[in-house]
Amino acid sequence: MISLRTMSLAVATLALLAPLSAQADVPAGWYLGGNTIMSFQTDADSTVSGVTDSVESKTGWGLDGYGGYAWGNGFRAEAELAYRHAEADNVTGTNSGAVGGGIHNLALMGNVLYDIDTGTRLTPYVGAGIGTSLVDADNLRTMNGATADDDRIAFAYQGIAGATLALDGGWAFTADYRYFGTPDVKFKTNTGVRAETQNHSHNLMLGVRYTFEKPQPKPALASAPAPVAAPVARKAAAPLVAPVPQSYMVFFDFDRATLTPEAQRIIASAAEDVKKGGYVRLLVTGHTDTMGTVKYNQKLSERRAAAVKTEFARLGVPADEIIAKGAGKGSLMVPTADQVREAQNRRAEIVLQK
Repeated sequence: MISLRTMSLAVATLALLAPLSAQADVPAGWYLGGNTIMSFQTDADSTVSGVTDSVESKTGWGLDGYGGYAWGNGFRAEAELAYRHAEADNVTGTNSGAVGGGIHNLALMGNVLYDIDTGTRLTPYVGAGIGTSLVDADNLRTMNGATADDDRIAFAYQGIAGATLALDGGWAFTADYRYFGTPDVKFKTNTGVRAETQNHSHNLMLGVRYTFEKPQPKPALASAPAPVAAPVARKAAAPLVAPVPQSYMVFFDFDRATLTPEAQRIIASAAEDVKKGGYVRLLVTGHTDTMGTVKYNQKLSERRAAAVKTEFARLGVPADEIIAKGAGKGSLMVPTADQVREAQNRRAEIVLQK
């Protein structure tokens, strides 16, 4: 069992390190989320007048909602409101009589979490939280022949481990495990004495999260200026042929390396130019905005360049004619300060070379 002292120390350590860490690479931003909970209340010793019985519970359920902020260095902090409901299944010990009721928790928690960068859409995380819980013994019987129908406010703590699967448009699936508990709670019983009862649970949680992004205008297709034709001798009678465009640009959603339908259309047009224009090499350079760390954005820019290269290869352009590289957040089309979301900086530039 996790001790209260250990949990408190873990939360304090995470809180102190949050503004200093630069090891994990998760973009900053506000987010909201919610979970459904499958709760497994542990067998709880309950002591009444010096006699201890064990209360066994059925599999419970719950719901929670939360909101928080990610700093962009792996750490994030959130506030969570969670409700857990567990019905009693059996009481063992010196008791006799029908078993009934249950224990419910309505907890307000403050959590500190750390996201572990994998360079993919799957992001594991660990964390801890402290807060307060309204613990309700709802007609809980029989404990040494007594019934508890009482509620108490108690200090609460939890340990967290889970993973996020990022989707498009700021959405993500979440799945995690949480060990939740409070110190022993003293409920008043119908006999006038108090039942000191343990309160801990294992919880499996599934949910969704949405990360907010400031709306950006949809960038237009950008291309390099066409080269100027060399002067033609006066005796030449043939008409000039306009040169084929040599540069294209495609744009990406925030923190994504997935090609949009518009980007696929632009790449298809460029692929046709490659096949018709006698180009022998393509240079694809991925870029990012300034959100997140240098390391994270370098990898993101490389993934964007690789996505463009893969699409060209799918369209029949030989992969050995394509050079794909990432420029990170060091080459901005629209100059901004650090940690600023700018849609036109989230791009890949395509240059066709003779």
